[in-house]
Amino acid sequence: MYLDIIKIISENLLNTIHFSFLLVILLFSNTVFATPILTIWSSHQNRDFLTIMTNKYKENHDVKISIIQLDPSEIKAEILLSAQDGGLPDLVVIPSDFLGLHQMMNLSAIPRDWYQEKLSSMVRATVKLQGKYWGIPLIQGNFLLLYYNKKYVTHPATDFEDIILEKKQFLAKNIMPMGWNYNDMYYFIPFLSAFNGWPITNGNITLNTPAMVKALKYYHLLAEQGIVNRDCDYRCSQLDFVNDKSAYSINGDWAYHDLKMMLGDNLGVALLPKVKGKTMHPMVSTFVLAVPNYTMKSKEKKQLIKDFSEFVQQQNNQRAVYEKTQLLPISIAYYRQLKSKAEGDSLVMFDQMALTRAMSSTLNMAISWQAIAIGFQRYQAGATAAYAAAHMQKMATKQIQNLDNN
Repeated sequence: MYLDIIKIISENLLNTIHFSFLLVILLFSNTVFATPILTIWSSHQNRDFLTIMTNKYKENHDVKISIIQLDPSEIKAEILLSAQDGGLPDLVVIPSDFLGLHQMMNLSAIPRDWYQEKLSSMVRATVKLQGKYWGIPLIQGNFLLLYYNKKYVTHPATDFEDIILEKKQFLAKNIMPMGWNYNDMYYFIPFLSAFNGWPITNGNITLNTPAMVKALKYYHLLAEQGIVNRDCDYRCSQLDFVNDKSAYSINGDWAYHDLKMMLGDNLGVALLPKVKGKTMHPMVSTFVLAVPNYTMKSKEKKQLIKDFSEFVQQQNNQRAVYEKTQLLPISIAYYRQLKSKAEGDSLVMFDQMALTRAMSSTLNMAISWQAIAIGFQRYQAGATAAYAAAHMQKMATKQIQNLDNN
């Protein structure tokens, strides 16, 4: 009896030890062979663009890719705040002008041997700062153009003066002549360009200029005359356009796919109208893949990030993105091939692209955006255009001095 009890206890103990050993092995195996995860934050309106690339990558790689879509107006603040508490993802897809804030965003420089495609001088300039590269270009463009609803417009206006003359007929139908994100200064820059102004000249911030004063007055006049609703933001203006509440819309190439899906054959695409005969030049940039805190990653995660960064540059992946979204590739060879065969809406895209001016990716550009927005708000509140322009320059200069002192 006593021996039987000892035997039972021994067997139970052995079974317990055996189970514990198997559990440890199982947990260890799961740790060693767990599917790697790549986390990406993206701010591009066209979600298909990144999904296409990640799905193609997952076809031949055992990896989970988590894409977090953030509002374009919020992602800059989200990255800056997350950089302070270590909450950044593995990769971020951002406009190239964010790269001027690479230090504050904890972005890591990209090794030159990661670049697989030959880049144009414009594309290369968007990611190269102080002799280092800070992002992998994915698509180029990010420029504004004119959309119109063919229900209301047969021949698109070529000058804002034409739209002003047509205003009454649109209002009589209870629709707005035009819509755009009026208080976003990215939409203001083409008007500034029409008066021969630009926020950065020879690397310096140039906001207190006669061109700025003239552009502010003209921009304000369009709202005063009822051409555009100054209180309508991006969502509002896009919804009004797709719901037949505005005849024209100024929006980006990034919105083409969504607008085409919603309006179909009623969607028209044209060059931005001139301003009293003067050509508007929208900004052009790239959307890039940037890498936060690369040096702090594990060896395995570093290799995964490098492999994915090289994969998305491949021309067949750029082709898949363009065919689905019409977003322009960064490959020189493929871009030229598409341009030579372009027609219809695609031809308009390339023609508008030819009228763009590159947006600086320097810190001065980031400072300019903030200064222009503050000065514009002062102007909206009743200050003179001359005061607003001077205030912009003052705010920019003060910010540069603060950064130099720190």
